[in-house]
Amino acid sequence: MPFEWTKKFFLMSFFCFLALLDFLWALPLPSRAATIEIEQELQEQMEADETTGYVIYFRGQANLAEIPKTEWQQQSKLVNKALQEAANQSQARVRSYLFNRRIPFRSLWVDNVIIVDRSDRDTFEGLASFPEIKAVRPRQEPKVVKQPVSQPPNKEGAPTDSTEDKEPKSGSEPVINKEGGAETR
Repeated sequence: MPFEWTKKFFLMSFFCFLALLDFLWALPLPSRAATIEIEQELQEQMEADETTGYVIYFRGQANLAEIPKTEWQQQSKLVNKALQEAANQSQARVRSYLFNRRIPFRSLWVDNVIIVDRSDRDTFEGLASFPEIKAVRPRQEPKVVKQPVSQPPNKEGAPTDSTEDKEPKSGSEPVINKEGGAETR
């Protein structure tokens, strides 16, 4: 009797092992196409600072060609829904990873990116295990350039007031005369 039970256990274990191999065989193998592009500038920032921000770009894109041509409001809703679904699907695991590590981030579904405000080196290096990530680039802060508003100088060479010269002055307005020539009044 013990021999029969051992034989059944062995056969059951063997078939479970074959089923596991079959399952593993069906999984996609990591390929060179799934490598993540990391800009050199970001790697240098991470080495120097150890806590820096970056933008994660994802491979998944919404197929907008499948959206039917309808009135613009309905089509706009369909495009938004498709973009949100694509972002939710491709960003889910990375958002969970960042959330569990308590990393501050913002998810943008329009461009399918995640903006990481700051993270440590371990979190940054852990992103390499996500094949859904296309690239990781440095976070660029928008630069606002303030340019002074300048007015053309008046006849004396001094800047004019913004309310000045709105009405044309007499003697400077061109008028076409009866002969077709221009003269100033």
